[in-house]
Amino acid sequence: MFKHTLKILLGIISLPVCIGVSISLYEQLNQIDAISYYNQRYLIIGAVTYLVIHAAFFKPSYLYILSHELMHVLATWLSGGRVISFKVSPQGGSVGTSKSNLFIALAPYFFPFYTIVAAILFYMASSFLKIDVPKEALLFLIGFTLTFHIILTIDFLKIRQTDLLHAGYLFSICLIYVVNLIIIGFIFSLLFDKGGFFEFIRSSYTASKNIYTGIFDQLFL
Repeated sequence: MFKHTLKILLGIISLPVCIGVSISLYEQLNQIDAISYYNQRYLIIGAVTYLVIHAAFFKPSYLYILSHELMHVLATWLSGGRVISFKVSPQGGSVGTSKSNLFIALAPYFFPFYTIVAAILFYMASSFLKIDVPKEALLFLIGFTLTFHIILTIDFLKIRQTDLLHAGYLFSICLIYVVNLIIIGFIFSLLFDKGGFFEFIRSSYTASKNIYTGIFDQLFL
């Protein structure tokens, strides 16, 4: 009971970080000239579109499992390992590798595969092929694919009860959410001018600290 309570408290304590990083990502978007305040709504439209599909029609589980195992593969290659076997089906997937480490194990949860693919395609189309891809389309895809990644990651974690959940379900959700937003902030910093990544990190820290300070002042002062 005590351990369970501590896990809940850890999750609650991490919520201000989720808010702080969200605020900072929003501020980062506002600093990018290519993304107007009006266009930012396409992020939300993309997110809501996926939520409707997920809730009312079907869960694209196969696509998630495929991306999950592909991230294991990419993380293995980046770690200097070899892929021995690769299997994906609607019921699940597996990757056999020549080595294992924390990065390989956790990469699928923290790196939104399809969001990264969308960003790479956008960059290649605009930089190399000189195709004027609408920013609205990119924002919609980021909102859609990021929500897809976070929702199905949480869904699969709940079923599989992996080591990531040992710190508590709420904290794990917060951790996945925050790391994914940081990845998105990094992607924006690469794709657009005035989307400085380190400024985004500093802003996230400041916003989170201000929330903690405000809560502390309200409770104890």
